[in-house]
Amino acid sequence: MRFIKENITFILGISIPVAMILFVSASIYIPGLLIKPKFNFLYSIDNNSYYDDSHQYAISSGKIIRKELDLSKRRNSFAPNEDPKLFIHDVAKNESLEISFAEALRLDLDPNIKSPDEFEITNGGRGGGFFPFFYSPGTDYNAKYLKGRSLGKKLNLQIGPQQNYYSFYFLGWIK
Repeated sequence: MRFIKENITFILGISIPVAMILFVSASIYIPGLLIKPKFNFLYSIDNNSYYDDSHQYAISSGKIIRKELDLSKRRNSFAPNEDPKLFIHDVAKNESLEISFAEALRLDLDPNIKSPDEFEITNGGRGGGFFPFFYSPGTDYNAKYLKGRSLGKKLNLQIGPQQNYYSFYFLGWIK
């Protein structure tokens, strides 16, 4: 007890920064444990759409539709003209499952950028750091993140080594 009385300023000087570190760490990690996204989503991977604004699938009145594309106007003429693959991403498991177009027709979809529970898919990019410690760990534009409500989570999508940043196309949130 005598040690505490004699060294109260030292103890406070050490305990306040430690308490601040614990508080900041808790405020960062606890929301990730408590906040869970609820809505899965549908996306496609298209080998043919390199720098191309046209996509074969779209959402109309909550259902997926197949658009007829003029393949002669494709910018990536060396890629085979095959249908894009469709995937459902389970946000709870962070896994994707390939489905057929017939299975996708049965889904009710919301094409909004944000899910009903306020999450959205964002792209990865270049790291930057903060002044004066700028750094550039490289670029990961193929990475996609589910962000919202003070939570960010890297998605494990079916974007293989043959696909690129432009291959991923978000279609809609599954209602």
